[in-house]
Amino acid sequence: MPRWRQTLNPETGKHEFVPVDDAARAIERGAIHGDIQSFVSPVDGTVISDRKQLREHNKRNNVVSAGEFTPEFYARKAEERANFYQGKHARNEKLKRKQEIYENIMRLERNGN
Repeated sequence: MPRWRQTLNPETGKHEFVPVDDAARAIERGAIHGDIQSFVSPVDGTVISDRKQLREHNKRNNVVSAGEFTPEFYARKAEERANFYQGKHARNEKLKRKQEIYENIMRLERNGN
């Protein structure tokens, strides 16, 4: 004899009885991720062996994992680098860089270096 479960049908807005097996299949489930392989952090040399340690390490060192970036991000950054090396970057960036150089020179002169 099949078992039944009452669920809300999102299309009709009414409660319906469905077999338990069908109801169980309709429920969205969260993902289960396996453990990560242990590795030595290139940032501070600690051994990272689980996801919690990785989250704490990233927070402590103010870094993010490369896997968190999308392919679109990498493509955009590659284009920005290519434009920079070809001299196509914005004029205001050149002015900012010149200002930074000037400020560093002035700071060194003030400090007597």
